[in-house]
Amino acid sequence: MSVVPRLLAFAVLLVALALPIAALGQVDRSEQQRLEAEIAEGQRLRQQREAEIAAITRELGATDAELRARIAERDRVGQELRDLEVRRTALLASIAALEAERDATAQRIAALEADLALMQERVQALLVNLHRSRSGRIGGVLGRAESFHDLRVKQHFIGLLADQDVAVVTELDTLITALDRERALLEAQVAAGREQEAQLDRNALELEATRVRLATMVANLESTQSGQRAQERELLEAQNALEAQLGGLGAALAREISRLEAEERRLREEAQRFVQDRQRSTALEDEADRTRARIDNLRDPAPVPASGYVSPLDASVVTLRFAAARNSYVVLRASEAGAAVRAVRGGVVLSVYDLGANEGHMVAVRHDATLTTVYTNLRPPVVQEGEQVSAGSVLGYLGGSSLIDADQLRFYLRRTVGTTASFVDPAPVLGLQ
Repeated sequence: MSVVPRLLAFAVLLVALALPIAALGQVDRSEQQRLEAEIAEGQRLRQQREAEIAAITRELGATDAELRARIAERDRVGQELRDLEVRRTALLASIAALEAERDATAQRIAALEADLALMQERVQALLVNLHRSRSGRIGGVLGRAESFHDLRVKQHFIGLLADQDVAVVTELDTLITALDRERALLEAQVAAGREQEAQLDRNALELEATRVRLATMVANLESTQSGQRAQERELLEAQNALEAQLGGLGAALAREISRLEAEERRLREEAQRFVQDRQRSTALEDEADRTRARIDNLRDPAPVPASGYVSPLDASVVTLRFAAARNSYVVLRASEAGAAVRAVRGGVVLSVYDLGANEGHMVAVRHDATLTTVYTNLRPPVVQEGEQVSAGSVLGYLGGSSLIDADQLRFYLRRTVGTTASFVDPAPVLGLQ
């Protein structure tokens, strides 16, 4: 083959190899454009909310201050309701602990009473023995000694019998004292349990009264157009506040990584100082390794499994679509109140935060450099910041808000491209119908 045909064949091969690369670049560019369009839509939605907030404020005019005060009072009552629910949970846990202690005390009393019944037989034998001693039995035994050695031996064993009698009486006294102490403890536990139950009853009454007050306040606000508009504005402002808070997660993440790196250095330096104490040094190195793992999790979450996404709720339905009310989230309704909320993909817990009585607790999970999901209306979550989670891991349970129903999840999806981030519609990503 001449040089020209060989060069021509080589050129054709280069073109063939270049085609997939060019196509891949085109696919990547299309994906980037799609993400940028999603982010632009999210920013446009935020601008619409800002305009709506301004329009509502103008519309309310002179009644604005009064309505804000009424909503603030509503929120205060909502927080009061939430505090009562927390107190109720603590009371229930305390009562359960008291009941367990009471049962344990009752078991100890039963065991002591069984020991006391056995002791009665020994005491009866002791009394018979004492009666015989008074009749001169011991003197007769000593009088029949045939030698001085025999006398010493018999006296020794008679002394042992006397010591045994003393031990029986001492053990009986100890049992009775222990039994009295346990019975007094049981009485105190029963009294404490009754007081806790009385507190629980009072708490239930306060809860019901507070729920009625809150429902009345919300109904009064809903009864007028201005009240409805004021609540709508408050909801829009709360969304903006949440988005602003989540927007600061990048800086918070950097601060947390710096703190953990400093902690890792301190642990390793301390491990070096205790190099002679092998057990202490090893424990410090292990703790430093765990800290390094948290740093790695925060910087680069584990790769997302090929299985893709799972639903954040079991058997849920969509009750509010993205942007339907200028909202930057979707609302999913679970089949029951207090349902488990699950991570939709593997990742690392970026933030766990209490948003207050209106929104409940929030969990944010970072899945990769471009995707973060946010879950609100949770009770105190079961995960911690920096924790690695897999798809389907339970993050917490619904019901943390005093205004949102305990079967509703507000689910956000945050996209990041370069230095720009925005909340986008989760429905296409999760395949929500």
